[in-house]
Amino acid sequence: MRFGIKTLVGKGNPFLWLFRRMRSSVRRSLQRRVIVSTVLLSLVVACVFSTVSIFSVRSSLLNQASEQAQRDFTESVQRAQTNLDSSDVSARSDYQHLITDLASTLQSEGSSNLLGVYLVGEAGNSDSIIPVSTDPQYLSLISESMRNQVNQSNEGSIFYQPVGYSRDDDSDLPGAILGSSLTMPDGNQISLFAAYSYEAQQRSVMSIQITLLSSVLVLSVAIGILIWRVLRGIIRPVESVAVAAEYLSEGNRSARVDVNRNDEIGVLQRSFNEMADSLNDTIEELENISSMQRRFVSDVSHELRTPVTTIRMAADLLESRKADFDPTTARTVELLSDQTGRFQSMLADLLEISRYDAGSASADLVSADLRMPVREAIRDVEDIAKAKGVVIEACMPQKPIFADIDARRIERILRNLLGNAVDFAEDLPVEVHMAANDKAATVSVRDFGTGIAAMDLEHIFDRFWRADTSRSRITGGTGLGLSIALQDARLHHGDLSVRSMPGKGTWFLLNIPLDSGARVDSDDYPVRFADAASLNILGRFLPGETVRNGAEREEGEQ
Repeated sequence: MRFGIKTLVGKGNPFLWLFRRMRSSVRRSLQRRVIVSTVLLSLVVACVFSTVSIFSVRSSLLNQASEQAQRDFTESVQRAQTNLDSSDVSARSDYQHLITDLASTLQSEGSSNLLGVYLVGEAGNSDSIIPVSTDPQYLSLISESMRNQVNQSNEGSIFYQPVGYSRDDDSDLPGAILGSSLTMPDGNQISLFAAYSYEAQQRSVMSIQITLLSSVLVLSVAIGILIWRVLRGIIRPVESVAVAAEYLSEGNRSARVDVNRNDEIGVLQRSFNEMADSLNDTIEELENISSMQRRFVSDVSHELRTPVTTIRMAADLLESRKADFDPTTARTVELLSDQTGRFQSMLADLLEISRYDAGSASADLVSADLRMPVREAIRDVEDIAKAKGVVIEACMPQKPIFADIDARRIERILRNLLGNAVDFAEDLPVEVHMAANDKAATVSVRDFGTGIAAMDLEHIFDRFWRADTSRSRITGGTGLGLSIALQDARLHHGDLSVRSMPGKGTWFLLNIPLDSGARVDSDDYPVRFADAASLNILGRFLPGETVRNGAEREEGEQ
């Protein structure tokens, strides 16, 4: 990933950005998600276990150290009292030497974690004994309350006070002060204090803690690697099946996967290959059926052209002489002529569909005024519209709109759209508008009649589909008109889109590029539909809804 510092800073906090990228990567991969979840869960469980273990071990070691210190101090008190009882001194200097020697003896015979021995008190009614300490720096650890308790206690009572102390570069080391009272030969009391260190126990706890944490990290990494290898053996075959399925969905019917497992994954691989083979056979069968159907329609259409042309000629001959017939025969001749014309139109549609299926349809694009085929289409359906009492309101620009078009196909598109609009207008007017900019032109055909339901609108360009098969229609049709119209629009590199709402009407937009060689995006069309959620089907051809890129100006010139 080539991302510079500026890019990261531009995105905000780089650590937050990296976290989001990693989270997104984990969410997209089942393998990463399982590995991360397993490792995190292992770390949480191991950390909880380690924390509980550390507290338990620390408490146990400190309790043991405390009990051992109390035992050592009790023995020291007993030895000190024995030494005092066996001594025979009377002078103050002798008392001072006695407690000094006693402190040295207790220090030398004490345990290895004994920091210092302290003797303070009174020897006689007036002469004070100078306090004796083997290590004065820890004398301040003895609290005043503990001094008072020892002074007021009976002989043999042991007092315990946990403390923290500092030494060299280490601070807050654990320790304890133990105190008791001794009886001097003259019967006065003297206080004995001893400072003990638990540094060794704390170092043991730290060593155990580091070992546990290291073990936790190593174990989590080992679990992650193990899960990764296990999942890799599962995910990779599944990914190969997924990739093959994607290729298959894109039309690569030869996509298959290697069957290299005998477990459930192997069953999946074999099942996919069998499914692909079955799907391939079904597609080939459907293609054959579709090809036979297209060939049948094409052959029948071509074969019927000759007899239908003959029937058309005979019908025209009878039509020209119907004045010589009686009324019943004349009406029969009219029906024969109308239905023959309808039959010819149906054959023409079927032949056009056959050309599209065969890939032989092409448009003869020449620069022409787009208004001309639109006007011709309106004239073609005027008689039908008058018969149904529908008014076609056309609004055309005064200036020519030159575009590369096949006038015959544009006229056929508009004739289909207008014929459908007249059929479903329900005596309401049909509107035809044009707009253009420097890239494309749009022809709008809109009725305000019955409209089409959303579920039916999805099939409006399907072949042989009719919105209302039970409706009595003047124009009739095969249901191929809109399908052909869409293909004709695409031959012009344009687009035909529709919006409709039951009871409000139907609106078609035909967009045609002015230059057939230029690429025109949908946003460059002079008119386009607004978002379906905000489309007001009752509205008119208004700039505020759909007009863009100068279409409003074109409307103003009409």
